[in-house]
Amino acid sequence: MSNAYAHGYDYDSYRNVTFDFPNEPFRELPKTQHKRKVLKLVLILFVLCPLIWYALQYIPFFDITKVTFTTSSPGTVVPSQAKELAQKTLGKSIMSQAPKKLKQALISLPMVEEVHLRRRLFSTLQVSLSMFHPETAIAVVEPSQVATIYLLKHGKLQEISPQDFAIYGNNVFVVEVSSTYGQHLLQYGLDADMQKVVELATQMGKDVEGRYRIVGTIRYQENLGKAFGNMIIDLPAYRSSLYIREPISESRLHDALGLIKLERENDQIRNVALIGQLRYDLYARALVSRQ
Repeated sequence: MSNAYAHGYDYDSYRNVTFDFPNEPFRELPKTQHKRKVLKLVLILFVLCPLIWYALQYIPFFDITKVTFTTSSPGTVVPSQAKELAQKTLGKSIMSQAPKKLKQALISLPMVEEVHLRRRLFSTLQVSLSMFHPETAIAVVEPSQVATIYLLKHGKLQEISPQDFAIYGNNVFVVEVSSTYGQHLLQYGLDADMQKVVELATQMGKDVEGRYRIVGTIRYQENLGKAFGNMIIDLPAYRSSLYIREPISESRLHDALGLIKLERENDQIRNVALIGQLRYDLYARALVSRQ
């Protein structure tokens, strides 16, 4: 050892030297390989999920056994057409397209404005209906009977069953037209005269319970291609009928109804005993009483 020092080797200095060896980093997958693995996983899931969903459609455990309804207005009766559509959905898989098709069919009903549908596992559909509340309906009348009833929804006529229309009670004005004119309206839409009739009908006014005050039925006798036809308003409260001979304003109609009411109240005994049912013709500038 002393001989080593003699040759000039300073081992003490070597003992104090610290050698720093850098740690070898963990080997990481190249980014391209990592992306490929993620892509493969996504593709597998993309393929498997539809297959699993498709397979679930054939498991009886997921067959629809119950459809529940709620409406936007508490106490509102669910349309019979909606119940019939729901009945046809029973037995079909909740995992199939049946719920979507049911929603599309329900929203096409004239009484329905919006539909919200939720699946409740494992076999229940919850349907929430936002109901359409029309102000005017058009009834096609044949001799002695009503043939068809249409709701005026967003400017278009949609047929409704008499059973479902009865849900509205007397909260909707009904304008009666002939079968010929009804076919014309279905083919060409509402003409200017009919639009005026509907406008007047919807502006008649309601009482505090939401019912129309004095109006019974409204009939419109068309005069296609010519002047305004006859809009006939039955007023059973005043034992009278009002024939509107030409387009008038809402205020003019209300003034005429006020005059008829006043005349009936002032001379009710004479009208009932001697004249009975009265008829009035209303023009833009005149109200004429006829016997």
